Amino acid sequence: MERKAGRVSLGRKFGYGLGDFGLNLHWQAMGLFLTFFQTEIMGLSPVWAGVTFFIAALWDGVTDPIMGLIADRTRGRWGRHRPYLLFGAVPLAACLALAFTAPGFTGPAAVMYGLATHMLLRTAYTVVAIPYSSLSASMTSDADERTSLTGWRMQFAFLGGAVVATLMPVLAKRFAGLDGAQGYAIAALIIGGLSVVAFVLCFLIVREQPMAESRQPPVGSLWQDLTGFLGLVRRGGPTVQLYLCILISQIMVPLQSRNYLYFFKYGVGDLGRADQALALFGIINVICVPLWVWLIRRTEKRTGFMLGGALFALGSAGFALIPHWSYWSGFAALAIACVGHTAYAVCIWAMLPDTVDWSEWRFRRRDEGKIFGLAAFLQKAALGVSGLLMAAVFHGFDVTKGQGPSSEAGLRVVMGLIPLVGILVAMYIMRDYRLSFRCHACIVERLGNR
Repeated sequence: MERKAGRVSLGRKFGYGLGDFGLNLHWQAMGLFLTFFQTEIMGLSPVWAGVTFFIAALWDGVTDPIMGLIADRTRGRWGRHRPYLLFGAVPLAACLALAFTAPGFTGPAAVMYGLATHMLLRTAYTVVAIPYSSLSASMTSDADERTSLTGWRMQFAFLGGAVVATLMPVLAKRFAGLDGAQGYAIAALIIGGLSVVAFVLCFLIVREQPMAESRQPPVGSLWQDLTGFLGLVRRGGPTVQLYLCILISQIMVPLQSRNYLYFFKYGVGDLGRADQALALFGIINVICVPLWVWLIRRTEKRTGFMLGGALFALGSAGFALIPHWSYWSGFAALAIACVGHTAYAVCIWAMLPDTVDWSEWRFRRRDEGKIFGLAAFLQKAALGVSGLLMAAVFHGFDVTKGQGPSSEAGLRVVMGLIPLVGILVAMYIMRDYRLSFRCHACIVERLGNR
C-alpha cells in the first residue's frame, strides 16, 4: 500500500492533546503527591514508600510489553489504539481514587494496601497510555507533523500537570474537614472524573490512518512476537539510544519533581508556599512547549534535546550549589531545570515515532505498540528506581526528621547532584544521534516504494 505522509488537522491535534491531558492528571498525581501521601498521610516510612514504587515499576515490566503486543494485534472499525481510550477511562479514574484513599491501616497492612492500589493504578494507566502513545505513529508518517503533534501533546500534558499541581492540594484541603485524610480521596475522584471526559473526547476526535488500520497483525504467538522484537532491540540503533535516554532522564527528573513538597517543607520551612510554586512550574512548562517546538522544527530534534539538557544541568547545579536557600533562590534554580525538562519531553516523544519507521525499514516489521510499550516500561521503571534512590538518600540524611543541615544536604544530593550527573550521561549518549528530518524523510520514501 502506498504510504502518505499526511497532514493532521488542527482539530485532531487538539483532540490528540486532550488524551495526554487526561494521562498527566494521573501521572503527575502519582509523581507529585503519591509518595507524600503515603509517607505523610498513610504513615509509611520513606523506605517503604520507595519500595512500593519500585515493585510497582517491576510490575510495569510485565504489563507494558503485554499491552504493546495486544495493541499491535487489535483490529476493529475504531482502529487499533482508540478503543482503549474509551473503555479504559473509568477503571483508571477509580484506581486513582483508591490509591489516594487512607483506610486507616498501620504497619504491614498499610504497606500492602499502598502497594496493591499502586499496582492497580499502574495497570489501569498502562491499558490507556500504551495505545495512546502509539497513536502518534499511526496518525501520520510525516516527521514534521509528528513534532507538531508532540508539541500539542506536551502542551496539554503540562497543562494537565499544572491542573493537578494546583487543584489536588486545594481540593484535599477543602474536603479534609469531612474525614481528615479522606480529602485526598475526594480530590482524586474529581480529578479522575475530569480525565474521563478528556479520554472520551480524544476517542471521538482522533482518527488513525487507514494504512495503519488495514495492516495485517503480526504472525505467530505472542511469545514469538515479543522475543522477535526484543532480538531486534538488541541490535542497537536510534531506538536504543532513545531508550537509554528515557531510562536515565526519567530517573533524574522525578528526583526533582517528586521532592518539591519536601523541599518547601524541610528546605524552606514553608509548605504553604508549595501550592504557588507548583502552579508556576506548570505555567512555565505550558509556555515553553511551543517555543521548543518552534526551535526544533527549525533545527533538529537532537539540537533541542541537547539545549534542554544543558538548561536542566544548569538548574540542577545551581540548586546543589546555592549557599543559602530561600524560596526564590530555590525556585529560580528549579525553574531553569523545568524549562530544560520541557525540551526533553518534547524531543523524546517526537523522536520515538520516527524510530517506528526506522525499525520497519531496517527489519521489515512494524512494532508501534511494542516500541512504545517498552518505552513506557522504561519510563515507569525509572520512576521506581528514582523512588529507591530517594528512599536511600532520605534514610541516609534523615531528611524527614525536620529542618537542619542534614535535611538540606540530602535534598541537595537528591534534587541537584544526582540529576546533574544523570542528564550529562544522557547528553553524551545522544551526541551522535543520526535520525534527522532528512534521514527520516528518505526512510519514509523508501518504505513507500516497497
